[in-house]
Amino acid sequence: MHGAKGETLRFGVTIPEKTVTVRKAMKPWVQDVSAASGGELEIDLYTGGSLGRNGKLQYWMLKQGILDISWLLPSNTPNLFPSTDFFEIPLKTDDPLEMSLVFCRLYERGYLKGFDDIKPLALYVSPPYRFHLRFPYKNSHDLRGRKIRAVTHLQAILLRQAGAVPVGGITTTQVAENLSRGLIDGALFSWHAVKPIGIMRTTHVHVDQAITFAPAIIAMNRTVYETLPHQARLAVDSLSGDPFVRRLVAAMTGAAAEAKAEARTDPKRVFIHSNPEDTAVWHQRFKDAAEKWRSGDKERDLLIVNFDKILKQVRAELIAEENANTTPVEKFDGEN
Repeated sequence: MHGAKGETLRFGVTIPEKTVTVRKAMKPWVQDVSAASGGELEIDLYTGGSLGRNGKLQYWMLKQGILDISWLLPSNTPNLFPSTDFFEIPLKTDDPLEMSLVFCRLYERGYLKGFDDIKPLALYVSPPYRFHLRFPYKNSHDLRGRKIRAVTHLQAILLRQAGAVPVGGITTTQVAENLSRGLIDGALFSWHAVKPIGIMRTTHVHVDQAITFAPAIIAMNRTVYETLPHQARLAVDSLSGDPFVRRLVAAMTGAAAEAKAEARTDPKRVFIHSNPEDTAVWHQRFKDAAEKWRSGDKERDLLIVNFDKILKQVRAELIAEENANTTPVEKFDGEN
């Protein structure tokens, strides 16, 4: 869409305006890109599904030009982005920033498939999904026979392996009600969202074992991207990729830390630290899931090899950044 000030794009998301990723990452990104474009680009952010609520249709709406930029969950469109399934598995790392930066860079270096029609602006994962339960828990044996909400195919597999009963078809807004009515015994969710969707209110046992990540994509219609005015495209490029990923992950990890700290003030809550034996059991399940995903596919083998290389680079960068931001303590030698 063209206006007096230049290009105007529609950025649609199905999540509410009050969501931390909207408030602390998407809105600032929109403002910064518009400012950096020198008047060539304006981006209007539509939250809460105001341009279309169905998560499964967001990719279609993006391709058809109903949206210019959209927030996509690969779990809503199974098999459309097959490479993203690997980024659910917390095998190589359970750090969302590490996983997200590797995710993004693998795309930039051409190792991820399925993005021909769209231009990814950020590829990232949530903080790990963990168990939030209504029943006592010591180890994964206690999941046997328990009904746990599952969103993705991988979550369902892992729950069945633990003897639990995965329950699908429960939307995010329905989780708290299903928990309070006893229709499910627990849910997998990241700490950054447990308070706003009511999981904190309806569960009291929290297990620190990372089970899965939730990959997400923010993308622009490729034709729209390729026809942007020069300065507008430079603005989008300079603030997308790593910078956008860092904003998104920082917003979620900050909210997760705040929610967990608040929950710890409640003496009735129980926090379970996974013991080494239980951790080993889950790790083997993650290894099995990763092996099944690669299953003799040469492209996936190559992706995993390069994942390991890029993860090593990312870790080195993050350590260097941490060291650079640490103010050395001056030693007092007794002289003025």
